[in-house]
Amino acid sequence: MTTVMRYVQHRITSHPTGEISVSAQCLDPDCRWASAVIPDVAAVDVACLSHTGRTGHPTFARRYEDVALVTRVE
Repeated sequence: MTTVMRYVQHRITSHPTGEISVSAQCLDPDCRWASAVIPDVAAVDVACLSHTGRTGHPTFARRYEDVALVTRVE
């Protein structure tokens, strides 16, 4: 019995009908600020910029979650 394996190219993208959720949390040790979990990356970035403007805290952990779709490249 012989097995033939060939290289097949695939691509991974966000699923076109999947939902995206984004959030951020300030990493200053004395701060408990966190953004809401929403589907708008730009709005979370603006919230982080506003927080830095108010507090001077420059570092955030951003979380991005989506549904991935892997498709074969023909």
